[in-house]
Amino acid sequence: MRAVLAAALVGAFAATFAQQPELGAPMDPALFGVQRTIPDSRPGPVSLVVDPLALAHSRGPTEHFADVRILDGSHRQVPYVIERREEPMAVAITPERAEPPAASPGLVKRSNWTTYRLKLPCANLPESQIAIETSARVFQRRVQLAIVRPADRHSRNARLETIAATTWDHVAAEEPARPLTLAAVPGNASELWLTIDEGDNSALPIMAVRLLLPSYRLRFYRPAGSSLVMVYGRTDLLAPRYDLALVSQALLNAEAAEVTPLGERQTASARRSLISPLQFWVFLSIAVAVLLALIIRLTKRRSDVV
Repeated sequence: MRAVLAAALVGAFAATFAQQPELGAPMDPALFGVQRTIPDSRPGPVSLVVDPLALAHSRGPTEHFADVRILDGSHRQVPYVIERREEPMAVAITPERAEPPAASPGLVKRSNWTTYRLKLPCANLPESQIAIETSARVFQRRVQLAIVRPADRHSRNARLETIAATTWDHVAAEEPARPLTLAAVPGNASELWLTIDEGDNSALPIMAVRLLLPSYRLRFYRPAGSSLVMVYGRTDLLAPRYDLALVSQALLNAEAAEVTPLGERQTASARRSLISPLQFWVFLSIAVAVLLALIIRLTKRRSDVV
C-alpha cells in the first residue's frame, strides 16, 4: 500500500513539475544559422514536428539534434524532450517522366525503360525510404533507384549511380499489389531517379510515390504569453541536458497540440559564412599565386634594368 501511495505521490509531483518547468539558460539566437517561428498555440503540452528541413539542416538524429534549441521572447531556453515515433514521416512526391542528365556506367541500353525524376524536399536528408504504389495486379518489373554523381577524380563526367535495385512483381489478380519500398541514402542530392525496366510491356502505372523519413517530435510545455522560435545551425554545442528529462514520460504521455515550425530564416551569422572553408582556401590559393606571379614579374623587370 505504501509503495502504491509513494508512486502516486511521485507521479503527482512529476506532473506538477512538468507542467511548470523552469526555463533554461539564455542563448543568443543570432549565433545560430537558422531561425524558425513556432506557431502560436495554447499554453501547455506541445508536440513540435521535426520536418524535412529541420532533419536536413540541423545536426540531426545521429547527433541527437545537438544544435536544436527552443527560445522564448527573452532568449531563454524552453526545455524539451525528443520523441521518436515508430511510424515514419510520409512526404508525397510527384514523379516526373524525364531523361536523367547522366548515364549509368555499364548500363545496357534498352528501348523500353521508364525513368522518373523524384524531387526531394531538400538535400542532405538522413537515411530514408521511397515507397511506390501501382494499380497493376499482374506484373514483374526490374526497378532501380539512382543518384546523379558529379564529375570527380574517379570520373571526368557526371554519372548515374544506382543506390537500390530489386525486382517488383505481383501475380494475384484479385488483390492489390503491396507498395514497393526501397532504401535510400540521399546524401547531398536533392533529387533521385527511378528507373523501371518495362520489358515488352506497357509502362507500369505509378499511382503514388512517398518519401518515408524518420519521424521525430520535440515535446515541451509552452509558457503563457510568449512567442517562441526554433533555432539550429551550430557546430559547437553538445546535446542539451534539461531537468525536464527526469519526468519525460509524463510529458510524452500528455495530450499535446501538434504544430509545425514555419519557414527557415537565415541569421546574419549564417549570411556572413556563406563562403565555405573550401572556397576560402581556393580563393586564398589563387590570390597567393597571382601575388607570386607579380613578384616574379617585378623582380625580372628589375634585373633587366640592371
